[in-house]
Amino acid sequence: MTTLAVTPPEEFIEFLEDDEPAHAAPAERPWKVLIVDDDAEVHQATLFALRGVTISNRKLELLNAYSSAEAREVLEANRDVAVILLDVVMESHDAGLTLVQVIREELGRRDTRIILRTGQPGYAPELSVIRDYDINDYRTKSELTHTRLITTLTAAIRSYEQICALDEHRRGLERIIETGNQLFVPRDMRAFAEVALKHLADFVGGSLNAVFCGPPTGGWEGEDREDLRVLASCGRYHGLTETALAEIGSEILRSSLMRCLAARRHVFDAGAACLYLGRVHGKEALIHVDLPRPATELTRRMVEVLCINLGVGFENVVLFERLRLFAYYDPLTRLPNRKRFLDLIDEDMSVLAGGGWTLGIIDIVRFSELNDALGHRSGDLLLVEVTRRLQEAVGPDAVVARVAGDAFGVCWKPGHEGAGAALEIFAAPFTVRGHAIPIRARAGFVDLTATPGGAVELLKRANLALSHAKQAGNQHWRFFSGEMEATTQNRVRLLTELRSALNQGKGLELHYQPQVASDSHALVGCEALIRWVKASGEAISPDVFIPLAEYTGMIVDIGDWVLREACRQIVRWDALGVPGFRVGINISAAQFREPDFVAKTARIILESGVAPSRLELEITESVAMEDPVSVAHQLRELKALGLRVAVDDFGCGFSSLGSLNRLPFDRIKIDRAFVAELTPETREDCIATMIVKLAKSLGLDVIAEGVETDQQARLLDEMGCGEMQGFLYARPMRAGELEKWIACSAPASQ
Repeated sequence: MTTLAVTPPEEFIEFLEDDEPAHAAPAERPWKVLIVDDDAEVHQATLFALRGVTISNRKLELLNAYSSAEAREVLEANRDVAVILLDVVMESHDAGLTLVQVIREELGRRDTRIILRTGQPGYAPELSVIRDYDINDYRTKSELTHTRLITTLTAAIRSYEQICALDEHRRGLERIIETGNQLFVPRDMRAFAEVALKHLADFVGGSLNAVFCGPPTGGWEGEDREDLRVLASCGRYHGLTETALAEIGSEILRSSLMRCLAARRHVFDAGAACLYLGRVHGKEALIHVDLPRPATELTRRMVEVLCINLGVGFENVVLFERLRLFAYYDPLTRLPNRKRFLDLIDEDMSVLAGGGWTLGIIDIVRFSELNDALGHRSGDLLLVEVTRRLQEAVGPDAVVARVAGDAFGVCWKPGHEGAGAALEIFAAPFTVRGHAIPIRARAGFVDLTATPGGAVELLKRANLALSHAKQAGNQHWRFFSGEMEATTQNRVRLLTELRSALNQGKGLELHYQPQVASDSHALVGCEALIRWVKASGEAISPDVFIPLAEYTGMIVDIGDWVLREACRQIVRWDALGVPGFRVGINISAAQFREPDFVAKTARIILESGVAPSRLELEITESVAMEDPVSVAHQLRELKALGLRVAVDDFGCGFSSLGSLNRLPFDRIKIDRAFVAELTPETREDCIATMIVKLAKSLGLDVIAEGVETDQQARLLDEMGCGEMQGFLYARPMRAGELEKWIACSAPASQ
């Protein structure tokens, strides 16, 4: 077996010119052509015929074999043989044809072009050979003249080149498909950058000199292009990872990236390509890769197909990062949200616990009102300014988070001034759009210790301390204590038991306190008062459970129960022949705010069959003054049903005479506090006297509650108070006891 380059014998040797560049670009690899023939003269003639021939800008390299066995050795040693010029008759009459089958079947060389040559045209019939064997041409040696040989070889090499190109790109597509799923695994930009470069290396099938330039992981949308940096690199660019785009030292590389970024499309140069992966939510990414040779049109198309996968993967990562960003961070302040805040505390719990760290919640007082008054944009700017001051106050090592719309979580190590100093950031007004806005805040703190339940439990304790701070007023803070937790647990237990009592109809009952006429002491009405006695026999004061019910909204259901129970009791009394009298029922602010309150009240009364005139609804002065226009409308609807309406605790609020005059009340109740201060010395200028005079001027009836002495009763009667209620006459009692009381006081009533 002999290998011959396509150069003439010595007399045809050509010498390079002396001025040829010493560093000329490497030439394209030559086409390998294997000549298989047992006749040495055929080899020599072919060598001369192909001297100096170039096809598709590439020279020829001739490989020689004088038998089928030698041909097999050459093919096994050279995987890139383009064309085989094969003699049919060699060591046997069909040696060439047998070798064709070996080449195609055993060696698997489907791409190599085979041109059969024969010196005996009739020995192997042309039609049957072409039909039965996988060859590309069949010629007699005599007809393969110099011109015909070059023409035939050119056609074969071009066919081989096209087949190889198609096969290469088919394999490229297969690699894109096979490895494409890997591009959808990463969830952050740096991991995606590394996978993308590996994907490119698999595509080109070798080592790679490349950089991936994109937005830093966790960045926000709208980042400047100067923020782009090298997220992954390989080959000779390996050391550039984490380098900002503007700081890349290589002028050629930086220029390539900047041109691609400016054009927002792929840029191909002689020795490199810069691939633009797209723009997603203001973020862009691109890859610079060195090319061993200029890219062909087909290569560019393949790269574009590859970039579709890369672009989809890039978009996928951006979306995942945005999901993570909005799941764990506040877009306005760019602070961690409540979930992320808790995760960060739990992650560092072993380090922070017992080290003097404090966890707190800082709540802005009445921020919703400020937001409505200033406008939401100004409210947002205000929150951003609060964030800035708070971060400066607690230092760079602290964790600051936005745990609610108007509340910030903070975990830091307070100095000697203590945790409460964090509220000093609210001492000076905040400037928003040229306006100085004073803000107050409250806070709850807890020492950061290892606690069952972790950060969630600590935050709950800080929130409990905040609740106590709110009860103390504005600009206050409290540290968590075990007593707070015990009180809260007791409140929760009471609420659970109260809900159970309401649902089961056990333990709750109405007591009735008589209301009498001042002159005759005759029964004119009673006030229905709810009482709660637990199954254990323990009586819970209304001063304890009513505020709890109001806080949780349970008071609405309790109010409905009171109205139904009072109506049922009136029906029972009527059936017993008890003389008719009105029953006063307290209506909470929460009930009054219910949009269907009037309709629901009418339905309950209608279902019970009670005459509406037997009922008097009592609302407090503060409820009446919340929204006088809306309250007046509802009161008129209630009175249209036949109900009477009284204003309770009058004089304890801030109502004006004008507002009171517009509200359709029937009666004013003088609060017990004003009755208690009534003496002969104060009767002329006390509040009770003024209330009675005001009621008379408005044509309203008056009743005083909390009457406990004969002197109070006498003075109230003298000033014109028509009705009274208090311990002087009777304490609140169950329905059966009231029936007995009525029976005992019947003569006086008459």
